[in-house]
Amino acid sequence: MVQPRTCKREGGDLSLPCLPFSSLWKNRTIDLLYANVRDAYRATPLPPLGKSDHNLVFLQPQYKPLVLRQPTTTGSFRVWSPEAEEALKDCCDTTDWSVLLHPHGEDIEGVTHCVTDYLNFCMDVAVPTKTVRCFPNNKPWITSDVKDILNQRKRAFKDGNWTELKRVQGELKIRLKEAKESYRKKVERKLQDNNMKEVWGAMKTITGCKNNSGSSVDGGVDRANQFNTFYNRFDCPAPAAPSSNPSAAFTTGSSPPPSPPSPSPPPSQSSPTPSSAGRQSNSHSAHCPSTFTADQVRRQLRRLHPRKAAGPDKVCPRMLKACAAQLGEPLQHVFNLSLRLRRVPATWKTTFLIPIPQEGTPEGAE
Repeated sequence: MVQPRTCKREGGDLSLPCLPFSSLWKNRTIDLLYANVRDAYRATPLPPLGKSDHNLVFLQPQYKPLVLRQPTTTGSFRVWSPEAEEALKDCCDTTDWSVLLHPHGEDIEGVTHCVTDYLNFCMDVAVPTKTVRCFPNNKPWITSDVKDILNQRKRAFKDGNWTELKRVQGELKIRLKEAKESYRKKVERKLQDNNMKEVWGAMKTITGCKNNSGSSVDGGVDRANQFNTFYNRFDCPAPAAPSSNPSAAFTTGSSPPPSPPSPSPPPSQSSPTPSSAGRQSNSHSAHCPSTFTADQVRRQLRRLHPRKAAGPDKVCPRMLKACAAQLGEPLQHVFNLSLRLRRVPATWKTTFLIPIPQEGTPEGAE
């Protein structure tokens, strides 16, 4: 094995690591390879070439390309288009929702699962799914058009068509310049719109900066319940401490401690007056409506953000917003049934919860 050694350049103080390129017998060296990085190459001796009287040295770079260091990831996404949205609207328009909803009657869980599964079925039929492979050395400005030209250049090189290869290389140079300019304008537009999240995401993609993956927290259902109890502790009012002043206890918003019955309690503490009870019922009905109208449901569906991720039910917000006019009445039936039964379907109470610590490693719920 040939080992590198340090050589000094004559007339200067620069020291560069050098590798013997080929050697003769008696440890004599005829050629040297200079590099500005120590241990940048791995030297491997090879047998002589033909009738040569000296061995060859194979120099292999120690650097491993990014495409070989990181695995290729595969992702699937839906290809939304105006035609796909029109197909979804037609599917919801031609659906007889009474056939799907009435057989379940008052079963809120069955109604919810039926509507959710049917919406996912319509989305699978109308909106195509595309699977792509993402290589770690992909640049963000490499579009599908640029990839097509790259494939044309590969085919022209394999066929030996040098005229076609020269033409494709010229077109590739122009397309790359246009793609970079388009991506630059896209990032600037996000910055002008004050969309800092996507701006920083684009900057990290360009520079190759990645966040350090934090340590995961082990635990099961009990651990999740601890986090749930901790983060919801403000929603559950704690019992108030006993106080001698009943008015102070009422001002804090908690119920007064139990006390022995007094012979002549004041009217304000014994029971609420009819006028106060009416005001309480009116305020309760103002905040909790007994029923929803179809127009109210459509209005809320049109306010959804189409780029938000779907939950465990896999119902895409973009579909709900696009088909708001068609889904107003069936979703109105589900909402009113939930209010009438005073029950929330289990599907609506299930979500993806990922606690993200701000600093340090989380060791406990506190």
